[in-house]
Amino acid sequence: MHRACLEIELLEDCVFSARAATEGGHESLDRIPGAALLGAAAARLYAGLGTEAFTAFHSGRLRFGDGLPLAPSGAAAWPVPRAWHHPKNAALTGDDNRLRKDLLFNFTIRNEIPEQEGRRIQPKQLRQGHVTGYGEWVRPRRDLRLKTAIEATTGRAAEGQLFGYDALHRGQVFRAWIEADETVDAALFERVVEALTNEVLLGRSRSAEYGRARIARVEAEPPRPGDPAPDGRLRLWLLSDLALVDAQGQPTLQPTPGHFGLDGGEILWDRTFLRARRYSPWNAARGGFDRERLVLEAGSVLTIAPSPGYDREALIERLARGVGRHREAGLGRFWLDPPLLADDQPAFAAPPEPAAADAKPTAPPDHPLVAWLQDQGSGWKLVAEREADRFVEDYFDTIKKARRFGGIAKDAVFGPSRSQWGQVLATARACRGNTLHGALFNGDDAVIKENGEGWDIDIDGRHTLAGWLRERLDPTIIERSAEIQDKDRHRAYAHFVRMSARRIQDRIRRRRT
Repeated sequence: MHRACLEIELLEDCVFSARAATEGGHESLDRIPGAALLGAAAARLYAGLGTEAFTAFHSGRLRFGDGLPLAPSGAAAWPVPRAWHHPKNAALTGDDNRLRKDLLFNFTIRNEIPEQEGRRIQPKQLRQGHVTGYGEWVRPRRDLRLKTAIEATTGRAAEGQLFGYDALHRGQVFRAWIEADETVDAALFERVVEALTNEVLLGRSRSAEYGRARIARVEAEPPRPGDPAPDGRLRLWLLSDLALVDAQGQPTLQPTPGHFGLDGGEILWDRTFLRARRYSPWNAARGGFDRERLVLEAGSVLTIAPSPGYDREALIERLARGVGRHREAGLGRFWLDPPLLADDQPAFAAPPEPAAADAKPTAPPDHPLVAWLQDQGSGWKLVAEREADRFVEDYFDTIKKARRFGGIAKDAVFGPSRSQWGQVLATARACRGNTLHGALFNGDDAVIKENGEGWDIDIDGRHTLAGWLRERLDPTIIERSAEIQDKDRHRAYAHFVRMSARRIQDRIRRRRT
């Protein structure tokens, strides 16, 4: 089999829509779909390939895999398996952003979480993000931007043309594999890979400010099938979406052992965890939508009891070529018996130690321009934005707990509004450090008051949301970081509050559209 590994760095925000609907809130995928890579290669090669274009882009013999995110350690991250469950409301990660394996339970092997102090624990399925073999929980960062169409005759905003794009944030790195059967000409395969190893445009709105990415070829191996399970069952972890058809050629969401060449086997539905979605991909070359696809989502897990004497090598070879329809766009990729699903709780490997530097870095030139550029360094911004991500997740978890505590209906308006967080944002633009914290919480003119509407909600019978925010938005959260220099601490705190307010506004907007 021909194989090449590509690393994709997003130079600009990139939009990969999860669905084609134009109404309601826009939602982006958390990965780069293989169809985007296929389209980028086809745009450069299709016209010159002649009859070989069918082999390269339609036959399924050459396959463009999804681009999956890389963790900070550089390890590839895979869609979180839907078989993993955890105690509801539990904090799943520690300070190192690694999943706590003691809180994760593999429901392909067991069907409940052990009791604690005689109490039954309610399980919750883990659905978001990607995970590495080291337990790193990777959730690609996304940004939502609202825009409006411009009236060509007046140069003003067009009436009723407000729209938004949820996009993968620039600077993130993804990894994809391009594979081809041995029957595909090696020169054709290399030509396709070469067409992608450069700067390309991916996703929607490529003619505006979205879509620029840089692709480089690297050396890396895809995941290998694990060892057979002691109970004889097969566990298939779906690494991409899966499009199946039934015996009549109609789309189906109910897989059978025959789809995997395991006639005589049985799917164990009480140990199988599937999620589905439907979408109509946009075909830019034809200027229209392709046929709607009904697919099982990446991260789904199937458990199969094979018939005695099944051919495991034939199964591995079949899975390596992909299963189902649209394999040329990366659909139908599985990991057979992965180590992370081998036991009732995952066993994560120890993360690698960071490589030591071979030599001391060269001192920068003593020049006023260099000094000014260093002063504009964004290290403190990255720390502030990382803390903002954590705070926003904690904030919405707290709102959920307060809603349950107060018995408030899920669809009822609850908590501070988007405009109230807009006041927080405006204050953070005008103030810094302790001055900002005082403007937010102290005095009659404070933005966040203990008795203010929305801020006064009771979160647990002992604390109000305003009180919780006073502690959670304390300047020392940012200023005590060893990664921030003393001269940057006040502006880092203001940036942390601004980013938190903006992201909360975006989440509120998405939920109400």
